Amino acid sequence: MKITVHSSSDYHRRELTSLGWETTLCNTLADPQGPCRAVLGIDAAYGELLDDYLRRYIPFPDIAHLVEVGGGYGWLMRDLLRRRHFPKVTMIDISPNLLTVQKGTLERIRGDIDFREEDFLDTPHELLRGAGLVILNENVGDYPTITDITVEILENHEAASAPELRAVRALFHRYGLPVPEQPSFHVNVGALLALEKLCRAEVPYIFLSEHSCEASVSIPYRDLIHVPASNNPECIILKGHEEFTIRFSHLEKLAESHGYRTIRGPVADFIPFRITPRVRAILKAPSPWRDEDEIVRYFLEDLFKYEYLILLKESDTGYAQEGGDIACRRCGKCCLADFAAYVKDEDLERWRREGRRDILAIITREHAIWAGDHLISAADGRYLHGCPFLTWEGEHTTCAIYETRPAVCHNFKPASAEICPLWRPR
Repeated sequence: MKITVHSSSDYHRRELTSLGWETTLCNTLADPQGPCRAVLGIDAAYGELLDDYLRRYIPFPDIAHLVEVGGGYGWLMRDLLRRRHFPKVTMIDISPNLLTVQKGTLERIRGDIDFREEDFLDTPHELLRGAGLVILNENVGDYPTITDITVEILENHEAASAPELRAVRALFHRYGLPVPEQPSFHVNVGALLALEKLCRAEVPYIFLSEHSCEASVSIPYRDLIHVPASNNPECIILKGHEEFTIRFSHLEKLAESHGYRTIRGPVADFIPFRITPRVRAILKAPSPWRDEDEIVRYFLEDLFKYEYLILLKESDTGYAQEGGDIACRRCGKCCLADFAAYVKDEDLERWRREGRRDILAIITREHAIWAGDHLISAADGRYLHGCPFLTWEGEHTTCAIYETRPAVCHNFKPASAEICPLWRPR
């Protein structure tokens, strides 16, 4: 069986002039007056929402060098730089045209950004060794993908004489990647090599996102949003080139083999939306009534079709408290997960004794229920973003009711469960 290597590098180098016809989530949310911004739970651009989410896991003040690969029009980086300062910023892009646009977008914010026109797979190892955070947002599907591989080809040394197949065989062998069950399958070899490059450079924080072939919809929305998943990278035909959806489980396995802790999910995790009666009607309709409705429907589907992967390789040094306990980093991760779902009767009784009608009113109003991986409102199904008493002091969280917080919070120890970024498997 003949295999084919699909690559869009020549297209991006020589033909690409605009992303106007290629819808990305970042582009979709760029217009404050756009139809998709109107359905968000928080009115913000993509980069702002991503920044809010990443700061739960990443100590931004410690990031001395931020790198973005394939930055599109530069809008994501623009949003990040408007919020915080990074001593060094590097933009890497294979497209000379997009790099020119990025310069126009970002040089108005700061003039000392390093713009590099190159294929990321050729980026020098030394540059990545000094990076604190690398972002690859909605672009690893452009990297080379090999199609129509069989188990026989993968295991046959003679059949795997081509350089691309040798690379695939080596990746499967090095990381114990599970062989897909399909008779023939596709492998995102470029995406795997790109992530391996970052892991070998020991970049402490990595974020990537892309259209996934393993996507699934969170439980509360499965009757409204339908996202089929083939579990095999699929070809997406675009103007002048092809892209492929990504098998995130392979990327996850590779990262964990390099000692990274991984956080994975649909981008809906950090792009909250509201299921209003109008939105519900759009999703339930057999076909969209207006172009705007069709845009909203595709957008909400994409929030689950696209997955993200956060890689963390943090040092435990400096987290130990006196007595051997691990100090809380005040990242807010535990608070953002399941506050109201675990409030007990004894907590409610204590607040009644203390006369804390403010707390009781909020608990009653939220009507929070646990939906498997996050909180939703029992009243209207909207996404609840964790504890209503969580606030921010600069880059760290604080609790507005710390002295009388629920027992589940009082008894929680940092690093005692997977919900905490400091947790490490034994």
